[in-house]
Amino acid sequence: MTGTPDATARRRHVVGGLLLLATVQVLVVEEVVAAAWEVVPYSRAHHYVSDLGLAGCAELTGRTVCSPLHAMMNAGFVVHALLVAAAVVLLRDLVPGGARRWVVAAVLAHAVGVAWVGLVPGSLAEPVGGVPRYVVHNVGSVLAVVGGNVGALVAGAALLRRHRAWAVTSLVLGGAGALATVLDAVGVELGPGPGAGQRATMYPVVVWLVVTGAAVVTSAVRAGRASAPARGPGTWDGAGRHDA
Repeated sequence: MTGTPDATARRRHVVGGLLLLATVQVLVVEEVVAAAWEVVPYSRAHHYVSDLGLAGCAELTGRTVCSPLHAMMNAGFVVHALLVAAAVVLLRDLVPGGARRWVVAAVLAHAVGVAWVGLVPGSLAEPVGGVPRYVVHNVGSVLAVVGGNVGALVAGAALLRRHRAWAVTSLVLGGAGALATVLDAVGVELGPGPGAGQRATMYPVVVWLVVTGAAVVTSAVRAGRASAPARGPGTWDGAGRHDA
C-alpha cells in the first residue's frame, strides 16, 4: 500500500479501515435473519443468501422460502454497500499507479451490486420493466461477486512487494472466490447444495474486506506511533514502515 506523509491522511485511513471492518455486519445480520425462520429451518447448504431478503412465503425451485425479517436482510445489504463505497473513496490512495483505477472500479462495482441485491429482492412474483424480477436481481449478484473478487486479485497483485502477507491473503481469497464463481457458472456444484456454492463465491470477498480493514488500521496506527516529532514527518508506506 502506497503511503502518505501526513497525520490527516493516516486518520482518513483509520476511518476507512474501520468502515471495512464494519462490513462484518452483513454476516451478523444474515445469522439473525436466518435464525428467525419458522415455517422451515434456513439451510446454508440449500438456501441462497438472497432467500433471506424475500418478502412473503413461497416455493421456489424446490426451496421453501419464508423470511419474516427480510427487510432487515435487505437493509444489511444496503449498509454493506454504503460502508464499502465510503471506504474505497477514503483508501484509494493506498493502491499504487495504474492498478488504483481498476481496484476502485471493481470494489465500487461490488458495492453497487450488493446495494442492487438489497433494493431489488429476487422474488419470482412480479416483473421489473417486463423482465422477471429474479433476472434483474441476478445482475446485482454478478456485479457483487465479480467486482469483489477482481478487486481482491488486482489489489493483491499490485501490492505483493510492499505488503506481502496481506497481498498473498488477498490473492488467495480473490482466487478462491473467482474459481468458485467460474465453477458455479459452468454448473459444477460446490458443496452439499446451491447455497453452499453461492457462499463459496461471495464469502471470500467479505473476509477480504474485513482483513483489509484490519491491516489498514494496524498499519496506520503503527505509522502514527513511529511519526514522533523528533523524527520528522517521514513517509508512511502503508505497511507500518516509516522512512525519513
